[in-house]
Amino acid sequence: MNTMKKALITGATAGIGFHVAQELAIIGAQVIITGRNRERAKQAVDTLRHLSGNQRIEFLPADASSISSTLQLARQVSAEHEHLDVLINNVGGLFVDRQVTTEGFEATLVPNFLSPFALTSELLPLLKKSEQGRIVNVVSSAFGMWHDDPLVALDFEEDYQGLQAYARAKLLNLLWTLTLSRRLQDSSVTVNATNPGMAWTPGTQALTPQAVPAWRFIWPLVRLMQKRASPAKAARSSVFLASAEAVRGISGAYFDEMKQNDLPAHLLDPELQKRVWDLGMRVLNQQRALTEC
Repeated sequence: MNTMKKALITGATAGIGFHVAQELAIIGAQVIITGRNRERAKQAVDTLRHLSGNQRIEFLPADASSISSTLQLARQVSAEHEHLDVLINNVGGLFVDRQVTTEGFEATLVPNFLSPFALTSELLPLLKKSEQGRIVNVVSSAFGMWHDDPLVALDFEEDYQGLQAYARAKLLNLLWTLTLSRRLQDSSVTVNATNPGMAWTPGTQALTPQAVPAWRFIWPLVRLMQKRASPAKAARSSVFLASAEAVRGISGAYFDEMKQNDLPAHLLDPELQKRVWDLGMRVLNQQRALTEC
């Protein structure tokens, strides 16, 4: 990646996203990071500039749990930048107890699927101005834990489990990635999904056994493994997909860390993918209308 490249990384004031931002800054990218906490963001920007020796790092506030905030972020990026080379939808979240956002959506669904969908859709014009725009969607191997129709009971009013809600939301993200790739096949933009692997991040640290009932009997072992998992290592796959010449032109692929993996056949169903796309567009159009009023 040359010094003219411009990358936006969501949720990059800490955790995996911070390390992605650091590595892209080191190789010369102009980096835009997002997050909710302005104080933590200022510290992150200062640290990133110091560690990378790259001063072209900026912060834009955004709350990924709000689609309206995400749309405002997209408008600000579009107003201040003529093009975008890389978009990394890194932000995510897992909630121990069921929550509903101020916009009326089950909380896990928004940062893991609806907000990335909205942000990407709004920033596509900037990405298409790049010689080779790249979109990286950070998902999780947990998507394989969801075995039912992912578009049924989206509000999760009954039998809520944090990990199951997270697994379904990441599955929707993955299915959307596959659909988006087909829709972009005549453009210069590629889109891929990656499972970065386990990492000891603020989000992981906040987990409790209640969020993952299946792990409650081995919780001490799980925590030991999590504490040993490096967020810097987990950042490698996003950096690879964002910058490596080896993946130039590859689109619609799923990477487990840095290895491209085949997906189960049922996830390749175009009709299932279209239903996910339609859901994302329906919500996006509703929120667009509300924010334009």
